[in-house]
Amino acid sequence: MIVTCQQAELSSDATSTLVSSRAMDTLANRLKHRRKQLRLSQAAVARAVAKLRGRAFSQQAYGALESGDSHSSAEIAAIAEVLKAPLAWLRDGKGPAPEAVEPPRFESAVDADLGFNKDEGAILEAEVRAGAGGGGVSTGAYYVSDGDGNSYQAEGVRDRWVIPQAVVREMLHASPSHIRIFEVIGDSMLNPDSRAFSLFPGDRVFADLRDTTPSPEGIFVLWDGLSVVVKRVEVVRGSDPMRIRLISANPQYSPYEATIDEVRIIGRYVGRFTVF
Repeated sequence: MIVTCQQAELSSDATSTLVSSRAMDTLANRLKHRRKQLRLSQAAVARAVAKLRGRAFSQQAYGALESGDSHSSAEIAAIAEVLKAPLAWLRDGKGPAPEAVEPPRFESAVDADLGFNKDEGAILEAEVRAGAGGGGVSTGAYYVSDGDGNSYQAEGVRDRWVIPQAVVREMLHASPSHIRIFEVIGDSMLNPDSRAFSLFPGDRVFADLRDTTPSPEGIFVLWDGLSVVVKRVEVVRGSDPMRIRLISANPQYSPYEATIDEVRIIGRYVGRFTVF
């Protein structure tokens, strides 16, 4: 009985190894495995590749590689760079697989700072600076960057805005602890039609942290799987699982989609501070 039991264990281990090996035997499987390991959406990978190469690369093109409908791409080297995987392993299945890494996290020192308002009655604004570019996201960084016209990175609390609480309650319908402020950098939310809604570079966006459901649809600050963005959010009707469409005000930047599980909505846009 002991021998039989040992043989069964060996057989089970061998089967497990075989299944694991088969799971990595195609480009499609390796792409999907690595992307999920990094907790990135297909749209996020496609945008990062496009930014890195300086030319269009759609979510549909990347999705075709993961589904197996396409077996090669001129952008495979850029995809490997975005996924932090050896090119030989990703393209040909040769060499060691990349080690699991801590994915870019939303939680960080900034998140901790923003979650605790030391100055009662003050609204906190995130500290931002020019991002690293290339679509890269460093581990543990709280990025406020966007391949669609915005690129900056938050590292702490930039300032504490002291606004009369009565004004905050009446105009923003919230208390200061419910509001966070982000600076707008870039032109993705700048509509060339002067009659249409726009967010101008340098504007400060006020986001209500309590409202994180895109119903009704509107403008939100959110983590889209790669970066923190300010976008108009629409629910894709009839999608299962639920998908949302992220839309820039500037028609130069194409809308893109993600599942509701691939994003984290930080808060709904409730106002802005702007100078004309």
